[in-house]
Amino acid sequence: MSMQHAQLFEKIRPAIDSKIAEFKYYKYDAISAEELWRYCVEKKWRKKNVEQLRLYEVIATIFAVSPSDIVSFNQVEFLQSDDWFAEINTEELKSLLGPLKTQEEYVVSVKD
Repeated sequence: MSMQHAQLFEKIRPAIDSKIAEFKYYKYDAISAEELWRYCVEKKWRKKNVEQLRLYEVIATIFAVSPSDIVSFNQVEFLQSDDWFAEINTEELKSLLGPLKTQEEYVVSVKD
């Protein structure tokens, strides 16, 4: 985050905290203030110079964001990432992508 972004983030922190409190009220506890800010900077203001936005525009944008906007943004980012299987170890990956089991092999593995 650039210095101007950090200063603006701190300046409008009460608005961000208010929006995060709204998300928590609706049981979206996983969304953080930093995620909300990153969504606004990378999605809503990607073609604009954030330093030149007026304060009311920044706050209006923040208050207009819905939880589904952030969730969709995160899903698209994940799907566009290079390494989908980073959290899966090699053995799990081999079992997922290995050769297909016959019905007998499957029945035996389920019984175990």
